[in-house]
Amino acid sequence: MDRPTALVVEDDPSSSRLVGEILRKRGVDAKFVVDGIDALVSLHDSIPDLVILDIALPRVDGWQVLHALRMGDLAGAVPIIVITAHGQGNSARRAFEGGADRFFEKPFMPAELAAAIQELLPQNSNKG
Repeated sequence: MDRPTALVVEDDPSSSRLVGEILRKRGVDAKFVVDGIDALVSLHDSIPDLVILDIALPRVDGWQVLHALRMGDLAGAVPIIVITAHGQGNSARRAFEGGADRFFEKPFMPAELAAAIQELLPQNSNKG
């Protein structure tokens, strides 16, 4: 009966709305935060089934959040989808080396993000 949960770390309102719509259509409850500090606080409070993480964030950037997730004790096994508008040549490589499961540059295709969400959630959504 528990629905899977996602933490969406995104400071762009239009991107947040689009990601939220994709998650809702898949029966995923989403919590939205707009900067890295709020993301880290949220992750200490509860571990979601999925993290969708922008890189260019105020206060603490997405690279630091990714590092905290993968190198710290927060949520090492939680799938992470990195989304960024600043896809310089090495951003995808850096994201994967940092522990991201998927990487998308903005603007992304909603169907591709939806497929990645669907693929990553089944391993973690069987809360029982």
